Amino acid sequence: MILLGQVQGRDNNFFLIRIIAAFTVLFVHSHSLATTEPYYDFLTPLGFKTGAVAVHIFFFTSGFFITGSLISRDNIIDFAWARFMRIYPALWFMLLVTVVFIGLFVTTLPAGEFFSSPMTHEFVVRCATLVNGIRYQLPGVFETNPWPIGVNGSLWTMPIEWRMYEYLAGAWMLFVFKPSWRLRAFRYGFPLVTVALMAAAFNTFNLHDVRDDGQIGVAEFFAGSTLYLWRDRLGLSRTRLALMFGAVCLAALNRQAFFIVYLLVLGPITLNLAYLFGGWIRNFNRLGDYSYGVYIYAFPVQQCLAALIPGISVTRMNVYASLVTLTLAVISWHLVEKPALDRKFVAAAATQRLFDWCRDGLTGLRRRIAA
Repeated sequence: MILLGQVQGRDNNFFLIRIIAAFTVLFVHSHSLATTEPYYDFLTPLGFKTGAVAVHIFFFTSGFFITGSLISRDNIIDFAWARFMRIYPALWFMLLVTVVFIGLFVTTLPAGEFFSSPMTHEFVVRCATLVNGIRYQLPGVFETNPWPIGVNGSLWTMPIEWRMYEYLAGAWMLFVFKPSWRLRAFRYGFPLVTVALMAAAFNTFNLHDVRDDGQIGVAEFFAGSTLYLWRDRLGLSRTRLALMFGAVCLAALNRQAFFIVYLLVLGPITLNLAYLFGGWIRNFNRLGDYSYGVYIYAFPVQQCLAALIPGISVTRMNVYASLVTLTLAVISWHLVEKPALDRKFVAAAATQRLFDWCRDGLTGLRRRIAA
């Protein structure tokens, strides 16, 4: 099976993969947010955690689909509005819930002092714009929790994600006067960028024995872009999937070897899992893409549980947080995310008309001056 023939439409398992990744992050965070003990799982001896793997999968799938979105649209305005509508409306609604409802009722400060605090203003501005990083704290909120330093720690990936969109758009605009060069430049340039980023991530790990999830995420984003661009040469099969899993298991005998193999096969394994297995499992796609909502709501929900139920067990945290977070994610998808995505073409068309009007006006002005 060649990947090229499989990437059109949504007849795949990406919704399921992403929701599993989102809940994996939730489960891993439950341990840190319910207790003060360090978290360990079967990947810890190799310098990883399952939550980090889930985040890397998010970056890879994002690179794969966002690159496809840009290339298939062949229009930077359409692309920009598609990305904006996917990220910001749900993010802003989550911030409204976090600040007005959670923050107001949890903070130890009076309402006036809470809303007038520079810390509150900075939290809202930074998290709402994703410019120059985000802020994690609100005044008087969750200060006595086992993890007192973050209202929504999961948001650390969002500025990096948005920056990747900007890099893709910038690379696209470099060839605005030579669009015929664009795809060839991408096909040969992005693999080089991916290799360089993976080498930098490995160098950090090899020298300091610490993984940089931001570095790895960016590398996996461009790995996703690369595999989309070379989808006509990428074969999928259960034999190859088994061999890649075997390579990962064998490489686990050495931390450095595991790191290298992990970087190389995470993307191909994800694609094989997404496209090779069909049947009843594809029925999940009828529900909607709840993964983004789960990702952005889980952390503040878990912090609320830690504050409301002191000493809550990890198991109870997982159960309660899963139920509440999934409910919020479903509401977010149907009331905020999907309606916003349905308006992306309207917004793009209006922007294009405005752009054309300004261009025609400038052209007319130049003609009058020349006359």
